[in-house]
Amino acid sequence: MEKYISKKVEVELGNFYHCDHIYNESVDIYDADTGDIIFLLRKNIIPAGYYELHEGLIKHSQATSSNRGNASGKVTIQGLVRGKESWKAFPSKLCDRKGNPLTKEASSSYFIYNDGRLSKRARSNTVSSSAIGGFDKSPQHPCRLTHWTKHHLKQYESIFPLCKYVSDRYFEYFPDKWLHQYETYLNSPKDFVIPDTNFSTITLNNTFRTAAHQDKGDCKKGLTCFTVKKIGNYSGGELHFPDYDVGVNVEQGDLLIFNPHITHCNNAIKGQGRVSFVFYLREKMDRCPQEDSKKLVSTL
Repeated sequence: MEKYISKKVEVELGNFYHCDHIYNESVDIYDADTGDIIFLLRKNIIPAGYYELHEGLIKHSQATSSNRGNASGKVTIQGLVRGKESWKAFPSKLCDRKGNPLTKEASSSYFIYNDGRLSKRARSNTVSSSAIGGFDKSPQHPCRLTHWTKHHLKQYESIFPLCKYVSDRYFEYFPDKWLHQYETYLNSPKDFVIPDTNFSTITLNNTFRTAAHQDKGDCKKGLTCFTVKKIGNYSGGELHFPDYDVGVNVEQGDLLIFNPHITHCNNAIKGQGRVSFVFYLREKMDRCPQEDSKKLVSTL
């Protein structure tokens, strides 16, 4: 089924939205004004065996991050403190970079610790989300494999068959987008990308309801792929595109391919055990020096 739809509402990044118009069948949805793909959903096309992943990788999906920005919603002290309740020093008050009280809502904030120190970096609400695989250069770090990936290569490699299957389906449905993205992939250090695919990185989310956000750092020429593994009892969590008031129910075995630069978020999740996998290529990975890859190999 193929449909063309137009934007219906204006949404604010960092806010939570609910959508009742949810597709639970294979469908292709395009923007009626531009003709661009919004998303493609294929139900029950990924064989069960591809979800047999190392238990250490699944456990790592519970790792927390306070660097998800708009996806984690408007920042609060309660959101910052989550998981840090037993720490000797923890956030106690939101502020700007000079220590002054915030005057408006934001998705990240500097803060004052309970011992009076001012944080050196702005942080967002703490959520169960982490990235594995390769990363391009940032102000704080060189091109690299993530810390967990570098120290858990066997666990990381257990997801390679799923990555390849997903990448192959991506090529099948969107060969032009795949090939544009593949130019960047081929010019990236091979140790920082996932072999035999078109990806460098996977984001793991564990029962994480995202607020309205657009993904940053993904290859602008390509698309993002997405699937879910069920490890508990939950309901809800449908991914939706609030500008268009339309969403999808992605379950284990399903494949979603979508434009990550279109605003998206999740419905509320009841229960626990929804682990989502987001497969993508970092936009600037091809700018990483090959020397960085060689340095990595020499340390393994």
